Amino acid sequence: MKSVFARHGIPSKVRSDSGSQYVSAEFRQFAESWGFTHTVSSPHYQQSNGLAERFVQSVKKMLSKSKQDGKDPYIAMLKYRNTPLENLDSPAQLLMNRRLRTTIPTIKNRLKPKCGNLKNTQRKMKQQKMNQKQYYDKSSKPLPELQPNDTIRFQHNPKGKWDQGTVVRNNNTPNSYVTETPEGQIFKRNRKHLLKTKKKTKSNKHL
Repeated sequence: MKSVFARHGIPSKVRSDSGSQYVSAEFRQFAESWGFTHTVSSPHYQQSNGLAERFVQSVKKMLSKSKQDGKDPYIAMLKYRNTPLENLDSPAQLLMNRRLRTTIPTIKNRLKPKCGNLKNTQRKMKQQKMNQKQYYDKSSKPLPELQPNDTIRFQHNPKGKWDQGTVVRNNNTPNSYVTETPEGQIFKRNRKHLLKTKKKTKSNKHL
């Protein structure tokens, strides 16, 4: 990560999943010393980190296809970075203001740096996000917020069984909560994986 920051600059915000390497004291010190804000997505809820998850899936498909076809995976990545996005320039143009030279012949003038219209690009990206949100909202229904001490059932993973627990507090990230089991175990879960119940949870912490 330091090598990426040294090449492209330190971002103001970094968003990641809740992997142990990202929630460690060492990473917190790294974020503080390098001057960026770090937020994590809800555990076992890929949609909350959708952009990164989609890119990971795209890269996996490219690498798998390259292996099946016996082709160089770096050429596949080069073509991906040079291909225009939906209603936008290519990733290379967005990052470096120029097209990349590939194995496909092209005229030199097309490879010269050319500054794009930043405001226009930001407007298009914002519009895309709004369109995606509107499409998603058509088939989704917001779940009611939970309060501390609410009794709930929660999933350890998206396909796991529902266990008893209690809401401790909001996790300071959208739709994410800190929960506690009757045995005193602490878990962080997205609201989607929490089901409010009327049954009181028995605590074994003081037994």
